Amino acid sequence: MTDCLGVVLAGGQSSRMGTDKAHLDRAGQSMLEYTASLLHQLGLPVRFSGQVQQGGTADIVAEAGPLGGIYSVLVGPESQDCKALLVVPVDMPLMNAESLERLLNFGRERGEAVCYAGCYLPLYVPVNDTLMRYLNGIFGGGKLPIRKKALSIFQLLANIPHSELDIEQPEQLVNTNTPEQWQSALAVINHE
Repeated sequence: MTDCLGVVLAGGQSSRMGTDKAHLDRAGQSMLEYTASLLHQLGLPVRFSGQVQQGGTADIVAEAGPLGGIYSVLVGPESQDCKALLVVPVDMPLMNAESLERLLNFGRERGEAVCYAGCYLPLYVPVNDTLMRYLNGIFGGGKLPIRKKALSIFQLLANIPHSELDIEQPEQLVNTNTPEQWQSALAVINHE
């Protein structure tokens, strides 16, 4: 049984970026490699959502966003016995392992979902009956006649016990969705 599984959400279309964000080069590593390395530093096994060519899990329901990626990983055979997930999007080049470890430790201690205030990813979430009932209620049929609002992490957190932590370095939570945002993040990385 896996205490916690690291999940890299990398199944988005990257339409605003114009190229697959998972393969952007961050100081000699792809963002997929970099994000996985953060989870490996915490000793977690890692699964990729949406990166089938990299051995990842295909989305069961197309265009279902991060929640669909989480569900797809959870119902896969390699995660049947995991107790929790630490979910990180592939487009946070300023994130570090220490901030993820803080979520992991707090979530384990409290036994509930935890994210940073005002930012729902990264997310620690226990895999329990409450989570699975919520996800199966949305995705149980494997089709998407679902209200888009129900697909949000915000809606998930409104339906399960959770806490929000303050983050000491809020720039770590910056998503890079456009080439301009990516160049700004690279400037910070290259300046360090």
